[in-house]
Amino acid sequence: MDKRSRYFQTIAHRFFEQRGAPFFLSSKEVDLIAKWEKMEIPLRVVLEGVKSSFENYRMRPGRKGKILSLAFCNPHVFKAYDLYRERKVGDIRKPEKMDNKKKRMEFAVKRFLEFSSDKIGYLNGIYSRVQKMASQGIIDEEELEHLEGEIEELLLKNASNEEREEIRKEVEVRYRFKDDEEFSRIFRIKLVKYVREKYKIPHISLYYY
Repeated sequence: MDKRSRYFQTIAHRFFEQRGAPFFLSSKEVDLIAKWEKMEIPLRVVLEGVKSSFENYRMRPGRKGKILSLAFCNPHVFKAYDLYRERKVGDIRKPEKMDNKKKRMEFAVKRFLEFSSDKIGYLNGIYSRVQKMASQGIIDEEELEHLEGEIEELLLKNASNEEREEIRKEVEVRYRFKDDEEFSRIFRIKLVKYVREKYKIPHISLYYY
């Protein structure tokens, strides 16, 4: 997957995780991501803005319904981008909050490597690589996002037939989907989530910490 595709797909994936159905973007939402890309807003900054949008919405008193459009996240993405530029221009050290995120992620990776099941041994290579990066103080957030995607692909590739069948039935019963493409998108998200929870597989993206 090239860098541009990863930018679009990662943003869409994180948004779907937070919003739920429908699991597709409108043409306006795709245009919005293209706008962020054209402005060269880093992927991690966009993800930070998306996450804060949902966190703020959930804390609102008397809120009703749910966030329906990615456009709702736009102000938070720009706010996150402004803070990013201020830190960059002022050469200010990253806030303590980011350091804490890295420490929590590093601890989760260490625990995973110590106690993970042999059934998911195919993930050890990536998690060992992340542990080495962390021990050397080399934490590249873009690289972590890329590796997060690799982990998801491995989970999809190695899921058992029983796991696939269980999730297939759940998606068919619980969700409406307009075509095979949307079914596949929902299936992938749900299967990855199911296997992660089953084997307690931690995320390496700092977005989750």
